[in-house]
Amino acid sequence: MSSAPRKTLLEPGHEAEWAELNQEKREYQRRSAQALTPSERVASGLTLSRQAVQLLASTIRAGHVPPRAFWS
Repeated sequence: MSSAPRKTLLEPGHEAEWAELNQEKREYQRRSAQALTPSERVASGLTLSRQAVQLLASTIRAGHVPPRAFWS
């Protein structure tokens, strides 16, 4: 007996499941952010900023972004 192939969440028709997953993710992020102290939030922001600069620098070195973008 052959059964119908199982659909993945990436196929059309799973909007309700994605909405639920996205809502759970937003709620988790909100609770996580509220649990941080102000100094932890600043430290987290600094880490994210450093990562962003490192990513930009690596794209410039790879030649995907004009060098002046680093200073704009």
